[in-house]
Amino acid sequence: MPEIRLVQQCAKHTQRTVLLYFLVVRQKSFNKFSRHIWNQGQKNKADKQMQKKITWTLTGFSVACLSAVVWPVLPHPLLLTVILLAACLFHSFEGLRRHLSFVPPLARNRLPGWCTYSAHTFAIGFIAGSLWMASLGYWYLCWQLPEDNNRQISVFMLQVAESQSTGPDMCRVKGVPVTARFTDKILKPKVLLYWRTENQSCPLSGQTVQVSARLKKPSGLRNPGAPDRMKWLLSERIVRTGSIKTLTTAATPRINTLHENITKLIDTHDLPNGKWSRSLLVGNRDTLTAADWELLKNSGTAHLFSISGMHLGLVALWVTLLTRLVVPVLQLLTGRKQQRNMRPLVAVAVILLCLVYAALANWQLPVVRALLLVAVFIWQQSISRHICINQRVWLMIGLCCVLFPFSLFSGGFYLSLMAVILIWFLSWRYKPVLLTLSDKIRWAIKLQLMLSIILCPLTLLWFDEQSFIAPLINLLAIPAITLLLPVGLTGLTLMDVMPVFSSLLLHNFDAGLGHLMFLIEVSTRDTLLIAPAFSTTSLISILLGIVIAVLPTFPRKWYLAGSLVLPAITDKMTFSSEYWYLHVFDAGQGTALMVSRDSDAVLIDTGPAFSGNSVLKNQVAPALTALGIESIRYVFISHHDNDHAGGMPWLSDIAQITDPPSVITPTDKCQHGFSLRFMGLTIKSLWPEKGNAIKGNNYSCVLVISDEVHTILAPGDIERWAEYELLYSQRLPEADILIAPHHGSRTSSGNAFIRTVSPRWVVYTQGIDNRWGFPDASVTKRFSTLKATQIKTAESGYLRFRLSPNDVTVHRRSQSAARRWYHRQ
Repeated sequence: MPEIRLVQQCAKHTQRTVLLYFLVVRQKSFNKFSRHIWNQGQKNKADKQMQKKITWTLTGFSVACLSAVVWPVLPHPLLLTVILLAACLFHSFEGLRRHLSFVPPLARNRLPGWCTYSAHTFAIGFIAGSLWMASLGYWYLCWQLPEDNNRQISVFMLQVAESQSTGPDMCRVKGVPVTARFTDKILKPKVLLYWRTENQSCPLSGQTVQVSARLKKPSGLRNPGAPDRMKWLLSERIVRTGSIKTLTTAATPRINTLHENITKLIDTHDLPNGKWSRSLLVGNRDTLTAADWELLKNSGTAHLFSISGMHLGLVALWVTLLTRLVVPVLQLLTGRKQQRNMRPLVAVAVILLCLVYAALANWQLPVVRALLLVAVFIWQQSISRHICINQRVWLMIGLCCVLFPFSLFSGGFYLSLMAVILIWFLSWRYKPVLLTLSDKIRWAIKLQLMLSIILCPLTLLWFDEQSFIAPLINLLAIPAITLLLPVGLTGLTLMDVMPVFSSLLLHNFDAGLGHLMFLIEVSTRDTLLIAPAFSTTSLISILLGIVIAVLPTFPRKWYLAGSLVLPAITDKMTFSSEYWYLHVFDAGQGTALMVSRDSDAVLIDTGPAFSGNSVLKNQVAPALTALGIESIRYVFISHHDNDHAGGMPWLSDIAQITDPPSVITPTDKCQHGFSLRFMGLTIKSLWPEKGNAIKGNNYSCVLVISDEVHTILAPGDIERWAEYELLYSQRLPEADILIAPHHGSRTSSGNAFIRTVSPRWVVYTQGIDNRWGFPDASVTKRFSTLKATQIKTAESGYLRFRLSPNDVTVHRRSQSAARRWYHRQ
């Protein structure tokens, strides 16, 4: 018995020892596991906090860069640098205090919360973005020449980027001047030059030439509702414009690019629709005529023939599908074991072929921007961390702001950006189930319609017009392009390997594209273009209203959406019939005037026309829509020089002018004794004499517009001889507003003429840095003796005088809210 008890006690002690041992070991393992979980959680928390910091910094940086589009002036970079350093020091100090062990807990609790900390991070990014865009803005303005140097001839080396024939013996050359400055080598400023070739050929892209040119700072006409040329020049990094006097090709060897070689190979196939094939396959649009561009504009398909992100996306899609289809087949045929994870192989194939396609498109900016987006997407797929949609968006915008900052001033950037964001947003909103082919087709149609509707306000904002049937045409054109593009690209790829089969593919591609263009042309006959007189604020409100309407249901959703769309209904600019107005359009070196009351108007002169473009169509017509003018009763032509009558061939294209237009000229009715009544105003002609048949400056139609309280005198281009004739016949009245004769030439505006008219305002309709030096200094000096207010349209842009029974007020476009920092003259 004692032995049994001893054995039992030994067993009990052994059991307790073993149990104690296991408890200790398990406790250590549990503690180790707990520490691992804790460390992993802390690491994930730190990673999330870092992601938040980066996201907020990118958001602030991107918002600041985007806001540069509407800056009226540039902030001083030195001030921004000081503010940025102060903000970074303050931010670092607050972050350091949060983590230092010697800071008391109560003091640590009184530190700003993460919301305030995120606001600080956003502010630092915003200041950094402002500093970045301000520095670029000052770099751009530093290229502007002083006015005294604009008439000098400059000789420099130019690397030709684009060269295009714009008419008989006329060539437009865009290139990069060769400079030694490091910033210029990075940012690559461009100059836009025009050259009278005199039976010589235009220089080729890629050539380095020596040019002797008269340069001037970039300029553009400023009229309400019209395209902003200054913004376009800035988006293209064009720092100077001018005309070439002589051009000499340098002896440096020229390297043909892939784009040029493939374009030449396409031309050797004599495709019936070659101009459309070149546009779609390699982005070469040099052979498209004005009628072709009009067709693309009316159909809303211009984006299909300008290689962009959509085309690169199609290439990436087809490469992905073919890689996933071909690689397994090749592995089975060679007897190799099938690769389980094909994602790396697909990613490499997509990147390589997208790079080749970008080179084929001559590295056009929209393609490079889309290539960057594809690279970011593949990078995000290759890492283990999840990046949410809003982080992807701000990362994409931030990269574009750093790499392509000047593209922020072009409409194509915002259309591309909004299209990508909307695709992500609509996919999140509706969460489509795409199990079958019919599901995918229905979702593609629905997505295309929604994109067309939502992007319509943005299209109107940047391009002032939108095709009424563009959504329906794109429903047909986009699937057709999706199927045709791989056929054409395959034909290009097989040119050297299988020339016969390649030729067959290219001709089939060209035939299909020809049928598509025929359908587009038939569909757009007598189509309507939407061109409402909406302001920028109203168009943005409409866009926000449509987006809110698409959002999931929430209280007062439709009331909020309706309140945003409502202002656009009342946004149309109307003028009280109590007043009447004189509109002086910015027509460059030319004259275009309008007298209006309510929504009716009389047009006086049409401005100039050059190389198939007229101020009347490109500037005055959009302004008429923006100003709410519905009808133009009469058109007066002071004389037949191009700077006053250049737009006459385009009169029938203006919607507000009745067809045929009622045109009154100095060789027809606009002669002494002619008068008419218009909306309570009297318009009468003082000169030339009745029966005149001579065309010339001294026989310009001299008009007087009056309401018996205020008077306007528009004398055309008369000179001293005609002024003396009017003085001798005592026909000249005193005028409140005088349009300076002959744009302020020294051959006009004599002392006697000025004293007789005695105007309160004098308007010089002249172009900036014009070669004649209008207005002449002697003329401005004579008007100064009368203490008259002198206004130059080259400085003020569009002018509007409001004439009321008690007073006359003037509105200058240059002093309106639409003025931006790049409008600096």
